[in-house]
Amino acid sequence: MESRPDTEKIYTIGAFAKLTGVTERTLRFYDRKDLLKPSGRNTQGHRYYTERDLLRLQQILTLKYLDFSLEEIAEQFAKPGAHLEQSLSLQYELLKKKRQQLDQAIFTIERLRTYVEGTEKLDSGLLLMFIHNIQNEESQKQYLSERMPSVLVDAIYHVGVKEEVRLERERRMTVTLIELLSHCKAGKSPIDPEVLVVGSKMVEIVKEVLEPAISQLSEQELSKLEQEIEQNLDPVLFQISLSKEEEAFVQAVMQELEKREKEIENQEARGNSDGH
Repeated sequence: MESRPDTEKIYTIGAFAKLTGVTERTLRFYDRKDLLKPSGRNTQGHRYYTERDLLRLQQILTLKYLDFSLEEIAEQFAKPGAHLEQSLSLQYELLKKKRQQLDQAIFTIERLRTYVEGTEKLDSGLLLMFIHNIQNEESQKQYLSERMPSVLVDAIYHVGVKEEVRLERERRMTVTLIELLSHCKAGKSPIDPEVLVVGSKMVEIVKEVLEPAISQLSEQELSKLEQEIEQNLDPVLFQISLSKEEEAFVQAVMQELEKREKEIENQEARGNSDGH
């Protein structure tokens, strides 16, 4: 720190940086951006700052704290002070929106942490699919509500179900899907007994979630629903991050389980017939 003849304190860039807690690099950057020009330079060409510069820096840091960009801060300094109140009102609304986005991001991560609990390393494509679905859940719900019976949409999204029950169902489904896909990557057959055990777990979860709703639908509604799912689901809104091989594998497992279930039903029907 040096003193000028008029007793106004002046600071070298190093002293000013130490005083304010702002790095010399940042001060040079603010200089280049014309946000905070030093009061002058000494005979060696080095920047020096005064207490007036300290006030300006405090104003910059205050606006940055309120999440103003450097461009917006520069605009504020170029305008009369009367415009600041209007800008603060706008910034308030922007910060509220950002808080909502942060809350949603935290909620998404919390759900994902629940999903992957107890699983092995999760494929990044699958993880991004889960994030996409959580982020777009309300849009998906609205889309399906326009095309499906409300009782089924409510079942899919666990409406009216306790939070802990919903999270546990989603966790079980995630764990099961990951386990099934690991068998696919290992080159196992869709009719391998170990694979079918995992597939059966997935079917049980789906039935637990959907059967109470499906039982309330007519045959006509179920037929229409099947066509809707096959033909009209928005591929952007409902992303599936499985490879063609993985999709074919899961489908083959489900078809094999369905075939075996029908065989058991036919055997039971014949047994009942013979008994009579």
